Amino acid sequence: MELDLKKTISVLFSKIWIIITAMAVSGILFFLTNLLLITPMYTSQTLLYVSNMSERKSSIVTTSDVAVSRDILDTCVVILNSRTVLDKVAEQSGLDYSSKEIKNMISAQSVSNTEVFRITVTHSDPMEAQIIADTILKVAPSEIKRVMNAGAVSVIDYATLPLSPSSPNIPKNTVIGAMLGAMLAVFVILLLQIFDTRVKDEFVLVENFDLPIIGMIPSFKLAEKTVSGTGKKHRRGKRRVS
Repeated sequence: MELDLKKTISVLFSKIWIIITAMAVSGILFFLTNLLLITPMYTSQTLLYVSNMSERKSSIVTTSDVAVSRDILDTCVVILNSRTVLDKVAEQSGLDYSSKEIKNMISAQSVSNTEVFRITVTHSDPMEAQIIADTILKVAPSEIKRVMNAGAVSVIDYATLPLSPSSPNIPKNTVIGAMLGAMLAVFVILLLQIFDTRVKDEFVLVENFDLPIIGMIPSFKLAEKTVSGTGKKHRRGKRRVS
């Protein structure tokens, strides 16, 4: 059974209370799940500037200098994620983490294809996230210059203490949950409507089979109920008379 647009809209409006209920229930479930079951994570960020002009006497910056600085960013990221650097970060941070655990906490990437790259530390404890980020700033510049044997790394932004969690985003996830609930309700309603092959009135025959209506058979169930109800009233009346 196919649904045209007009009929689809009519069906959805007739079941709007089901859609609204599904939205509310799904939104509440997502809200409670994010609030009670998901551990809040905090993010501390730092910015570093990479340059290849440490040994240049001229202060003029050329386009080739900028291009080279951008090209070495990938190398800097690899060095930052190396076991040697992460071992030093784990040791100097004073926290009881291995280099593998710290590697899972950090990420580094260039900022909009510039010679600046961002280091992000994500942790469930905001204080520890800041400590690890600060330790990376102490270790990374010297290690990058040692390995590459050229260039300079300068700190743009130092790590700050995150005051609010970066994830989960409870309002956003709640809205997404409500929308998913509505979409699921709409899908189920339309699916049931498509597979509902019952003939509900004479217009279904006209629309789907192009058959003329010659006559209509009245409902005998309604008549039976009426007769049955009358009989009961009559019998109760006889009891009162006797």
